[in-house]
Amino acid sequence: MALSVLGWCLFAYLVAAVPMGVVVGYLRGVDIRQLGSGNIGATNASRVLGAKWGLVVFVLDVVKAYLPVHLAMSSSLGDLPDPPSALAWVGLAATLGHIFPVYLGFRGGKGVACALGVFAALVPLAGLLAALIYVQTLALTRVSAIGSLTAVNAAALHILITDTAPAYKGLVVAIAALIWVRHRGNLRELARSRRAPS
Repeated sequence: MALSVLGWCLFAYLVAAVPMGVVVGYLRGVDIRQLGSGNIGATNASRVLGAKWGLVVFVLDVVKAYLPVHLAMSSSLGDLPDPPSALAWVGLAATLGHIFPVYLGFRGGKGVACALGVFAALVPLAGLLAALIYVQTLALTRVSAIGSLTAVNAAALHILITDTAPAYKGLVVAIAALIWVRHRGNLRELARSRRAPS
């Protein structure tokens, strides 16, 4: 059974590690790593390629994490004594695949869209809540980083205070911590912009 869990984790990692932003950028004749912020995620894709293609990258990043986790839920992992623990590892592997992709020398994105895909599969209400909070916060602030962090906090709070499997609680804490760490540069920029004289 341990080998089965390890196999699904490896599958999830390798699928989620596919850099959709880079792939879409190449199809459009652009390397988004060389433009804008240099990030491979949907925010930089929107900046470099336009909002339509940024949305395409976002959806693909969500799907590449959702798909392996959803498939794992339908596999023999569902017959284990503690399926949530096994699935939490698969979800973490998918998130790590996007953040540290082997195909790009382990330099990847910030994990927000992938986290949404993971929780859309494991705890759909948390995924929906995160998506709604992100859209609302982005509309109010026009800052993607604030929307992302607010969304992950909302998903984490929902999972932590509801009757959700303990393994999923641990997973959301780990993923939220990763996303906050990945956004530390954005937070420094926001702090500098607030201190700058008008």
